[in-house]
Amino acid sequence: MTDLTEAAGTRPATSSVPRRGLLAKLSEGVARVYAQVRDAARSLIKSLVPRAITWPRAKLRPLVGSIKAPFMATIGKDRGFGFWWLVTMVAIALVIGLLVAVLLSPVIGLVAALVVAIAMLVRRSRAAQSRRAEAGIAR
Repeated sequence: MTDLTEAAGTRPATSSVPRRGLLAKLSEGVARVYAQVRDAARSLIKSLVPRAITWPRAKLRPLVGSIKAPFMATIGKDRGFGFWWLVTMVAIALVIGLLVAVLLSPVIGLVAALVVAIAMLVRRSRAAQSRRAEAGIAR
């Protein structure tokens, strides 16, 4: 069956104006919700960042103080040329040590692989010799 309005030759009036109004209201509502969520997230972040900084600082301050006090007592207030020379030499030694460790670690890995390969070849040849010896005895 066909609709009566189609049978009469007239179409129902469909206006895009109400749809545009609904879309505009929906868009405004979404924008308001987005703004509220954004403001809530910003306030949450602003409240958590200082806590995330001050909490570890408060926990580490006694530890740093307990390490710093004996160190400062041994070096004293007068830090001359010798102190800074020593600090510089220790820093250079650490850097050189780290570089050597980084450069030698692949070499150590290759040497270990060679040792394992040689050990496997020796084991295989010994196993083959023992099988030949058992076969020779059994004959």
